[in-house]
Amino acid sequence: MAAAVAHTHLVAHTYHMDVKPGNFLLDEESNLVLIDWEQNGAPVTIAAPEIDGTWDVEEIPSEDQNTTLRYTKYTGPERRNMPITTPGNHGWNVWNVFLEWGKQCPKALELAEVFSLGRSMWMLLRQPNLDGFEDITCTEEVVEDWESSEDIPEHWRHVVEDCLHHDPNKRIGLRELVAFWDRERQEMNERDT
Repeated sequence: MAAAVAHTHLVAHTYHMDVKPGNFLLDEESNLVLIDWEQNGAPVTIAAPEIDGTWDVEEIPSEDQNTTLRYTKYTGPERRNMPITTPGNHGWNVWNVFLEWGKQCPKALELAEVFSLGRSMWMLLRQPNLDGFEDITCTEEVVEDWESSEDIPEHWRHVVEDCLHHDPNKRIGLRELVAFWDRERQEMNERDT
């Protein structure tokens, strides 16, 4: 999953916007394939908190070659970059930050999708009861616990948690996430031989 999203951002220089477990399928060779490329919606249970249409972002350079993202709450007049006919009542159905950030701040897009990827990995690893998700109105209402998941390696839980920081600046990047899962796969293959 991480490799598919990383390829989307780092090679294709685009985004998916709807990263969720249901948008990954296995092909005939058991490879995960990312599907549903409409790029106009995201489930509130998976979406990063900062994509709600109320935030602007800029990348601030720092002395150590890294950058920091600075988010500011938008306070201007109502804005719209989505068609009036776009269904849904979430902020991204009116002001889709992916359209803007893709041009102005790709790092913000990457980290937003890292959050969605982390929430998807948590759902797949933890297997929570999804019936309670029907009443969720914003992503902050989802509580990521690891109850009854002692069989999930602790370092896997930590990397998922590194994806789910509400401050995007604290999230792991896609390159690091792919490297982590590549190492895990390599170690599992070595144990199996």
